[in-house]
Amino acid sequence: MAPGPDSEPALERQRAEIEAAFRERWPPPDAGNPRVLAVPAWAEARRGISHGVRTSLDQVTFEAVRNGARPGDRLPPRQPGRYTGDVTSTEVIITGEAPGQRVAVVFCHRHFPGIRFGHRFHPDHPSGAGGQYHALMRDIEEGSLHRMMETEPSPDSAGIIWTAWGARLPGLEQQRAEIETAFRQGWRPIGTGKPRGLTERAYAEARKVLDHGGRTGLAQADIDAVRGGAQPGDPLPPLQPHPYIDDVTDAEVIITGVGPHRRVAVLFSHQHFPGVRFGHRFSGYDRALEGIELKEEIETGALDRMMQSQPAADDAGIIWTTWEDPDQD
Repeated sequence: MAPGPDSEPALERQRAEIEAAFRERWPPPDAGNPRVLAVPAWAEARRGISHGVRTSLDQVTFEAVRNGARPGDRLPPRQPGRYTGDVTSTEVIITGEAPGQRVAVVFCHRHFPGIRFGHRFHPDHPSGAGGQYHALMRDIEEGSLHRMMETEPSPDSAGIIWTAWGARLPGLEQQRAEIETAFRQGWRPIGTGKPRGLTERAYAEARKVLDHGGRTGLAQADIDAVRGGAQPGDPLPPLQPHPYIDDVTDAEVIITGVGPHRRVAVLFSHQHFPGVRFGHRFSGYDRALEGIELKEEIETGALDRMMQSQPAADDAGIIWTTWEDPDQD
């Protein structure tokens, strides 16, 4: 049987080719030739022109759009004929655990100082290693990284922000990584940690709540500021992330079990039960929904109700939740 595309020799060949592409700064396939303006490049140029923001698009394309070029129009060759120099400090690695390892590049971008990015490559993509290098550089030039950063993505436990369009981790690793990020980062409102000011609308909403009561989606810090005399335009404290699940601490996300019983699980402590270590297995039917369901269950008393029956811990001292557990009889 021939080795698969994610075998160790195949991965090393892919890694070496992609490493060479970054080290030698392979030029675009169309370097030195006339080109046609594509829709993504036109949209990225329009974004830079309309909003006055930085872009990694090549200057020839940018100026052509500024002068009225539309998708489908012919463009002169690049000057110079290479990809953007905004991508720096590249390191091509093999990441993950066998089986299911992936070649990836970790890199920096001059528009996002202090941030380390990562992109995973598909092991069996029809365009090959070189084609995936060209595709990544084209995506970065055409604004995929800038658009991704507008959503304020969270880094992994190593501090790396992975591209949203790269290869996913195989098997349960992707689910484990996503749940681990959720517990580590908590709920992050848009603009978390950034300077902000009290808007007219937020001031009016806070005054309505203070004067007449009722519910609101405003942050409590905004209401407290208005209660204390803040006026529109005054600075407000930066928004802060909220815990993923109230009163849950020391979360550790793991893969447990063997064979068909392998599951992503979270081990955690709870402030209401000092000294007790809990565990919860995820079935994997819906990664996003399962995390929300666990939050709702714990915050509405499911853990307290379960502990009334004095459940026994396993051999490792963990008490596993008894609701929606795929491995419970």
